[in-house]
Amino acid sequence: MNKLLSMAVAALLSSSMLWAGPKLTEETMALLHQAKGQTTAVTAEVLSKEMKNGNVVLIDVRDPDEWEQGTITHDKLVKISRGFLEVKYPKLILDQYSKNDNLVVYCALEPRSVFAAQRLQQLGFSKVRYLTGGLKHWHESGFGYK
Repeated sequence: MNKLLSMAVAALLSSSMLWAGPKLTEETMALLHQAKGQTTAVTAEVLSKEMKNGNVVLIDVRDPDEWEQGTITHDKLVKISRGFLEVKYPKLILDQYSKNDNLVVYCALEPRSVFAAQRLQQLGFSKVRYLTGGLKHWHESGFGYK
């Protein structure tokens, strides 16, 4: 019984940590607000429809350990950790897609994807949006991930 209880507590803690919000400083919040003003969001519902039409490329900017917990299932998915976006994007994105493709960036909650979308625009990508609320919003909207 103790082992079962310990496993249940561990599962609860890990799932709550998955959706724990980032602790952002005032300066970072100001930068995030500015980035949101320069980028465009897309809801899970709209993204789901676009994915069915096949005209969107997803960019998952979470870290590798987060990818192991699951990603949005899509045939056009690029995994590129936010910390390596500027360094690795030519190989990971431009080998298969162009700067004119319809990109949607997501992370667990939202901040990293907003900053990544802003940066991709600065790097010359013309159609970049971020998923409102990140993977958490995707999941809460009833869409699964694998």
